Amino acid sequence: MIYTVENRGRPVRVFVNGNEVRKAIYADTERGIVRYYPEPIRIKRGTDEVYTRTLRGQVTVEPMH
Repeated sequence: MIYTVENRGRPVRVFVNGNEVRKAIYADTERGIVRYYPEPIRIKRGTDEVYTRTLRGQVTVEPMH
């Protein structure tokens, strides 16, 4: 399933290969892809876009209680 900031509705925890990923903005459990903002958050040079990174592996998403 694909999880994004817009469609998840409630807080979730995202894990890649058992390691929690903070500031995740996109997670695809079927393809094993997570896109997130590394800290500190910064802007790409010459644009107005926020710098992101992508991780690949075994992706799990758990709801927070």
